[in-house]
Amino acid sequence: MSLFTFLFHASTSLFEHVRHLLEQLTSTTMASPVDSVAPSEGWVTKRSHSHRLVQLKTKEECRLGNETIQVWTVELPSRHAEWVLKIVKEQVKDQDMIDLQHLRRFAKPKFLPQHVVGQRDKVKEMYSIPRAWESTPFAVMQAPSTTTWEYAWPKNTKQMNRPQTLHLLICPTRFIQLSDLHALLMQHTPFCSSADSWAYPLQIKEVTVPLLSPTSPQQADMWSRDYWPTFYRKTNPFGAHPATIWKAEDELQNVSAPGNVDVKEAMTLAKTVGRETEIRGYGIGPGCVIMERVDNVTQIVAVAGDARSKPVKAGSMVEDTNTHGCNGNIMGHAVMRAIGIVGRKRLRAASHIISTRAAKAERSFETCGLGHDEQARDAFFLDLPITPLEEKYFADDNLVPDGYLCLRLEVYLTHEPCMMCSMALVHSRVGRVVFLHRMPQTGGLTAELARNDSGPVGLGYGLCWRKELNWQFMCWEYAEEQKKGSTGKVEDSSTTDHHAQHIARATLDLTGMDTDFNGEDDDDDDYASVSSFVESTHV
Repeated sequence: MSLFTFLFHASTSLFEHVRHLLEQLTSTTMASPVDSVAPSEGWVTKRSHSHRLVQLKTKEECRLGNETIQVWTVELPSRHAEWVLKIVKEQVKDQDMIDLQHLRRFAKPKFLPQHVVGQRDKVKEMYSIPRAWESTPFAVMQAPSTTTWEYAWPKNTKQMNRPQTLHLLICPTRFIQLSDLHALLMQHTPFCSSADSWAYPLQIKEVTVPLLSPTSPQQADMWSRDYWPTFYRKTNPFGAHPATIWKAEDELQNVSAPGNVDVKEAMTLAKTVGRETEIRGYGIGPGCVIMERVDNVTQIVAVAGDARSKPVKAGSMVEDTNTHGCNGNIMGHAVMRAIGIVGRKRLRAASHIISTRAAKAERSFETCGLGHDEQARDAFFLDLPITPLEEKYFADDNLVPDGYLCLRLEVYLTHEPCMMCSMALVHSRVGRVVFLHRMPQTGGLTAELARNDSGPVGLGYGLCWRKELNWQFMCWEYAEEQKKGSTGKVEDSSTTDHHAQHIARATLDLTGMDTDFNGEDDDDDDYASVSSFVESTHV
């Protein structure tokens, strides 16, 4: 075989081999849009979601976020702007007591809302015509000591590029009366005539501006359109820092280690554990999942379904037949049960010293008559598993030993917790809470009283983040993505959540209160897929 023939066959074989590898790579890429091969450390899987995390507004954000204040503004030639500002700072006392650094002090007319700029003023336009001493074009002139003619330009060429006028935010109206401000400005250039300029027409306006800093770029843009040009300084004076929120949302939605659980899987498990107790007649559907995140590894430590309808019969405790219209056990809410289960696991994993202290604290039950009947106490608090799924996660000792309550644990709920459960989350020192359905008639976490972007308004307590409380935690609504219907209009399914109305109706029925709902239960069907998820979950 000649050398040429050998090289020809070798190159042909190599080409076929490379083509085969490329076809395999292309088919793998087309079949799985997410990278299926990842190293064991430092890998991140980006998952597509049909829901989105909507961070709840805090009470202070809803109460003070849209608060406004009245200020004085004036239009003046740009070349005099710094001089007039200096006069204002010297003559108007205490104006810096109100921090308005989120607002531009000078604003060009083209960036202002129309109601601030006002109608066309021909008188001002006449006074705004450039004069010789303001913008002198270049000319040809003769130097004094020579007969040579040369070009000459004005010294301050930058002034030629300035806008003709600017609007100055002077100060809040409470610090100086309109008549006093008018008299002050009329004493100084450009509002008084001088040897080298005409008097510019003085027109002081009272303008409404936002009092506090915006909490998002979108809010800053909206305020710039409606009030006055506004800065967003990447901070939130009413809640968690935006960088902390972005980091938390990334951890919740994107799996960063093998076997980790994201928010979608946790929510599926919460809905399933809630259905298990509902099928048995113990509850009305809500479910709760509590998860611990240590060194970027997640562990599901407790799951609990609603069991408020489970009969309270145990030991020497006699069921009260005189319920006055109330049925069931109020301590059987999913959140209360899950917190109690975590407490049981904490005690089981605690060292000897902690166990001794817990036993001493447990004797306080004697004061209310529960200390001598453990069976009755357990039936009342329902902090032991009552379904196989709850037992599966309760039996696993995966909590960090000697931890404090539910400190910085993550809680996933099918429904917004009531006020009692919301305060239990605060006292338990949880770190993050995510819920699926808003509960406008009973929920305690949402703070909106007027309007919100993802669903109906609620009671407005905002217990997740209030300055009056000694603990705050970040909270999100796991809202469905907006979809386009057959008419082409955007439809938000969270605004027509009939399942939340069903739960609220059942909750109020248990307390003997009248309800008026027209919704029907239309919860989705994730129950069949949970068995495979539970088996594959790393616990």
